Amino acid sequence: MNRSRFLAAAFAAVLLPLGALPFEAGAQTDWPTKPISMVVPYPPGGVNDAVARVYAEKLSAELGKPVIVDNRAGAATTVASNYVAHAAPDGYTIYAGGLSLVVNPTLTGNVQYDPNKSFELVSLMSFTAFILHVNADFPAKNMAELIAVVKANPGKFDIASSGVGATNHLAGELLKARAGLNLVSVPYKGGAQAGQDVAGGQAQMMFSASLEAKPLLASGRTRAIAISSQQRSPAFPDIPTVVESTELKDFEVVFWQGMVVPAGTPQPIIDKLQKAIVKVAADPDVIERFKQQGVEIRSSTPAEFKDFYAKEEKRWTTLIKEQGIKAE
Repeated sequence: MNRSRFLAAAFAAVLLPLGALPFEAGAQTDWPTKPISMVVPYPPGGVNDAVARVYAEKLSAELGKPVIVDNRAGAATTVASNYVAHAAPDGYTIYAGGLSLVVNPTLTGNVQYDPNKSFELVSLMSFTAFILHVNADFPAKNMAELIAVVKANPGKFDIASSGVGATNHLAGELLKARAGLNLVSVPYKGGAQAGQDVAGGQAQMMFSASLEAKPLLASGRTRAIAISSQQRSPAFPDIPTVVESTELKDFEVVFWQGMVVPAGTPQPIIDKLQKAIVKVAADPDVIERFKQQGVEIRSSTPAEFKDFYAKEEKRWTTLIKEQGIKAE
């Protein structure tokens, strides 16, 4: 090969990778080109599944390709989290994950993902607060009275939950720790039976999802004491927050959903997905659809989600370790 041909070949070899870059970037920008699987870690029918399905429907329109819900329930959401953590980071597997992402690694230790390394955080999707309600015969009408009654009767009263590590169980443990209450935690296998036992007097109190608490409150079998969010819920404007009712000014417990994707997913895909979520979360029809169920539809930037995620991980891992909470 003469000198001119050698230089031409060398120059072409340098340009080839550079020339490939616009194609790769274009491939990411053109995403999606086929249906997207949205993994949901719960069975069909619950409010969290309903929120995810509305997002899937609206995202299909925003992204121009079907977003198909893939329910992968099991092992307190670990089945779904493990699956997504090991999925291809190509934007075609997205995850409507939640609080358990940061709870399960400490609570069970039996996960196949690292909460800080296995996922990219895209946007928050929703917040759902819990109503602390008591049996109708319980001798307290507000948080101050409840704290006083429990402190005067250490170990006498039960606080039910839908299971160890569930958000409402953690809410009860946080209240016990912050207020210095000696309550007996009684985990059930589901919130419905736990609520019925509070109504029947077998347990005295519980943090319940609003949809589960609402019929019991309406029947007069239980009485609302407080709600676990920082602000009052539009769906239950007469129920005060724990914050406004006590000295526990940083108390907030919400079940949150957020969109995450496998680590290594290209940033252009993350950006496009996040922008679509922002549009869905601003849709008045979506907001109104869930408002009366006590669900706050919201969105965030990836940076805002990361900050929130880090605070949630610190709060709950610290509580689990300090209180010695163990999975069943």
